[in-house]
Amino acid sequence: MSEIRNVLLVSVDCLREDVFKEGLAEGLFPNCAALYDGALEFTETYTVANTTDPSLTAFMTAKYPFEHGVVENGWGLDETHDTAAERFRAAGMDTFGVVSVDHLADEHSKLGRGFDRYEDGQNYGKLYPILSRIYDTKTFNTVFGAVKNLGIGRYTVKNLLRDLGLISLHCRSARSVTDDATACLDDVAPRSGAETKTAETNTDRAGFFGWVHYFDVHEPRNAPRDLLEDHDEYTAAMMRVDDHVGELQAELEARGIADETLVVFTGDHGEALGEHGYTGHGRTLYDEEINVPLALSHDAMPDAQVDTQVRTIDILPTLLSLVDAEGLDAAGEPIVTAPDGDPAEEDRQLFTMAYPTFGDRVATRTPEWKLVRDREEAAEELYDLDADPAEREDLADAAAERRASLAADLDDWLGGFGETDEQEVDEATEEMLADLGYME
Repeated sequence: MSEIRNVLLVSVDCLREDVFKEGLAEGLFPNCAALYDGALEFTETYTVANTTDPSLTAFMTAKYPFEHGVVENGWGLDETHDTAAERFRAAGMDTFGVVSVDHLADEHSKLGRGFDRYEDGQNYGKLYPILSRIYDTKTFNTVFGAVKNLGIGRYTVKNLLRDLGLISLHCRSARSVTDDATACLDDVAPRSGAETKTAETNTDRAGFFGWVHYFDVHEPRNAPRDLLEDHDEYTAAMMRVDDHVGELQAELEARGIADETLVVFTGDHGEALGEHGYTGHGRTLYDEEINVPLALSHDAMPDAQVDTQVRTIDILPTLLSLVDAEGLDAAGEPIVTAPDGDPAEEDRQLFTMAYPTFGDRVATRTPEWKLVRDREEAAEELYDLDADPAEREDLADAAAERRASLAADLDDWLGGFGETDEQEVDEATEEMLADLGYME
């Protein structure tokens, strides 16, 4: 049995547990299936925020958004909050991060802190940089902004240019992300006989923590056109990501470090696909938006499927514990503390929030019940998750005692936070967020 010396965290935007599992069962994601074979899997993992920056900042700090202060995309983490990457680096490990959308760039998110190398390169495809050089950026953005949504349905100017590979808007493809991840691996674990690319590479082969985030499943989905005859866009985009998960696994093998690398696979939040009247995320707190996959793959980990309810803020504390790095003083707690340890058996009550642009909603979830509160409308919904897993029958009036108990829990949780400081974003950032569906 090999020691865990390295940790590679792979996160996929908008990846919901149930649809992903259906694809695994149908053989559509063979590389992820190989990763899951023998892995420690948590089937009941829930995010504390249903949009990217609030969720991933919660990952990296193990804190709820109302504590770390990033409740909207494009906001940045204040330097007073410690990050997991800092803890890994303090433990002597090399660190790298590769992200795939502009608002995760360190300029916006401030999540680069603690990473020796943080690849957040902006990628607008072939057309954008050419036209930006011909016209000044402001003029180009004005003209493009006026015509990009012309069309019917998904057949818009923007999507046509995107499908032709001429623009990528504010995110970059799995190909670009994997190339950067490979370059980072060249630094921290070069292939035998290869020269390292940076002087900062630790020549005595310190372990590493790497984070790779794919965005292809997010709208507008980066789905291979040749797969759309047989698959919907969501599945086709995940099939593309699966190919790149396979490439990362092959890179670990080629460097002779697969046995000593813990690979962790998860999502930042889920995605509504029409179940409650819309497609996307950020608006509701039904399970399709908050239940994400989680698997920890290494032969030192138990080969088990665990149904204990856990939270995304528990992931990084777990990884820090597994390599004996100092933990974070935060709400998240390890769900397994040693490679040969027993996974958590006690359910962690979830508290979560929706995207403020779409409404002020918060929720609490136990394995049996969920209470959703709309603070703008002063309304609550209550669901019996055992009897009604699809969350169709609101029992807020019929189960008053249960509602009151969960409402008190939610009040106690909310009472632990002060007011969140508003952050200003510039016009270009607002445009970026609108392109990605985060503005009304």
